[in-house]
Amino acid sequence: MIRFQPTRRRILSLGAASLLGAAVLPRPARANPVFPSKPVRIVLPYLTSGPNGIATRILADQLSEQWGVPVIVDSKPGGNGTIGALAAKEAAADGYTLLSGAMFVVLNPLIDTQTRFATGDFLPIASFGAPPNVIVVREDSPWRSLEDLVAAARKAPGRLATPHPGVGSSVHLGLSLFLKDAGIEAIVAPYKGSPPYVVDLLGGQLDFAFLSVQLALPQVQGGKLRVLATVSNQRLAELPEVPTLAEAGYPQAVVTPWSGLFARAGTPEDVLQALRRATQEALANAQVQQKYRQMYAELPQDPLQFGALVSAEETRWRRIVASRAIQDL
Repeated sequence: MIRFQPTRRRILSLGAASLLGAAVLPRPARANPVFPSKPVRIVLPYLTSGPNGIATRILADQLSEQWGVPVIVDSKPGGNGTIGALAAKEAAADGYTLLSGAMFVVLNPLIDTQTRFATGDFLPIASFGAPPNVIVVREDSPWRSLEDLVAAARKAPGRLATPHPGVGSSVHLGLSLFLKDAGIEAIVAPYKGSPPYVVDLLGGQLDFAFLSVQLALPQVQGGKLRVLATVSNQRLAELPEVPTLAEAGYPQAVVTPWSGLFARAGTPEDVLQALRRATQEALANAQVQQKYRQMYAELPQDPLQFGALVSAEETRWRRIVASRAIQDL
């Protein structure tokens, strides 16, 4: 049998043809890199020492452990949450910059038409612990009940001083509705967060305050503050003898705080799903849940419940703001 031996020219021509064919063949699609492949930033529009800051850090630490990448809590307080919200809004919609949000996400655009962000600029990922508020006075105060406080405020209109940590916060909203429903006036002093006004309350510069139970209880247990009412519909297990604001006759002034993690609108769906899976895993961790219980916070909701809550809150507060029930504090 005759065998044909390929010449060197033939071998080179065949090799060139093979390379040319390979160049025009379609390449397999690249799989998206696993999220996250670099550090993640959570913008916190509050002081890190406040309840939202502590709750955010708990979640961030657990996510960092799960992902194996740093999760940085970037505190940008001020502007009633707007400074932090804008920082998150202006970042790329890729899931690597998130927002630790709360009621200001819904309230700021409703209260201030000049706010440069809308609720729809952010997508709910998951809620995390938010402790309820209580109404407190100093332990040496002559007021032993909420009725005593209201009576004193009516006798001296506009004389008692009280703080709030920012428009759109649960404290601002609850205080505003309480003053309206009780028919009283007060000097309202704005602060950048709750921790600074605890100092002034203890120092006598303030007369009463709406305050997170997480910040209030250590002062109560230390004999420095007294709780007159809880801003809730049910009594707290930690303060079973203290009546609720609803029991005191002000059910419309009950404002339940909430907080959670948000991503930029426009974030790819696969990244959103990765974020939701990771946060659900983190929030289901027994140690994380124990830390939130130590904050006296309700356990977080699942993503669908959180999304429904944000939507319901926007509807509720749109109606209240339109009725002018929220005072300009």
